[in-house]
Amino acid sequence: MIRTLIFGAIAGYVGKKLYDEGKLTEFKNDVVARYSDAKAEIADSKAAQDVKSTLSTSPILNAAGTPARPLTN
Repeated sequence: MIRTLIFGAIAGYVGKKLYDEGKLTEFKNDVVARYSDAKAEIADSKAAQDVKSTLSTSPILNAAGTPARPLTN
């Protein structure tokens, strides 16, 4: 129990020093920026994948605008 109190006091002291120096705000801003970048990258890759799947599954249309018939022998 004494170790927990000592560790808590040290963590509180270090946390206060970091907060007073603005290091925690820098860390938060860095995390938010990285999260936003990752979210945008995932959205871009998902959009590209959706376009790719749409192109590969869309039917082939003839000049009249109706789906082409498969060739039979």
